[in-house]
Amino acid sequence: MSDQAAGLRARLSPGAICLRVVGEPGDDALRRALAALPAPEGRTWLAQGEHETGMSPAVWLLWVDTVRLDVADLYRRLKLAVPAGRARVPVLCWLYDSRDGTFFPTLDPDSARLLDNLGVTAARFLGIELIRDPASWLGRYSSRVRASAG
Repeated sequence: MSDQAAGLRARLSPGAICLRVVGEPGDDALRRALAALPAPEGRTWLAQGEHETGMSPAVWLLWVDTVRLDVADLYRRLKLAVPAGRARVPVLCWLYDSRDGTFFPTLDPDSARLLDNLGVTAARFLGIELIRDPASWLGRYSSRVRASAG
């Protein structure tokens, strides 16, 4: 997300969909994730960090490094990044294993339980629905993404 020229080019692209990324992905890992995440109708993703200003995000993604899983930090980041008082916000919970660079690794039972608890807590106190399946998440946003067309 530190490539400012790429961000500017994407902002100028009429087909870009603003994707707010909550968490700390590395630039290369994020580029690979965005390439793997299907964009609707051939559009492109514009990743925006949780503290960046500019375009209003159309969709949200929570970056979860399963090697350094810290649910208290993830909850705090969600609380600060997602505006309060909105209708229920679907957030894609993007799982990443920083040891081997795989997306959506199989979780051990303890990690799965921690993420389930994070989902319940985020829903109850923040109005955030964490979704682990990209297709389900994108389906929830289909009308908003079409409406955000450049």
